[in-house]
Amino acid sequence: MQKITLPHRYSASGSRFREATIETGWLCFKNSAVSIRINLPSLTRLERSYQMRDWLLAVAFVGLFVGLASLGLRSLGWLNIPQLLKTNPALLEYGTLALAVVALLGYLLFPIRVLYLYDGNSAPLLVMGSKKAVEDMETTLWAFLEVRHKQQS
Repeated sequence: MQKITLPHRYSASGSRFREATIETGWLCFKNSAVSIRINLPSLTRLERSYQMRDWLLAVAFVGLFVGLASLGLRSLGWLNIPQLLKTNPALLEYGTLALAVVALLGYLLFPIRVLYLYDGNSAPLLVMGSKKAVEDMETTLWAFLEVRHKQQS
């Protein structure tokens, strides 16, 4: 089998890699400090998914809560939070609501693309990368798995 190089940036097991290579039945990630190898014949399945940035969702909820609570309490006349903080009410309320909307849009529109590689271990290898990087790795590995399946049957 020839050597196949996937020239994209990947992140796996907490390390970043400039490329991935497939040679003699092994998927290899190498950088100056870490080397990860997966035996492709033992690869049982691969699954593409998304991971969300939870901190963006937290910022969105906090901004939404602060903006709406301040606006509601001030309009009811119960508590004037901007006056207590000595800030402009529009800056506090609409600024936090705008921050919440931007954070929520960032959360929904820009997920982290992930490819899970199951090789029989209890925890799969999680490979992160750009949309193109994950798609290239998935199609390359899928083709390898199809060829292996045809050889076995």
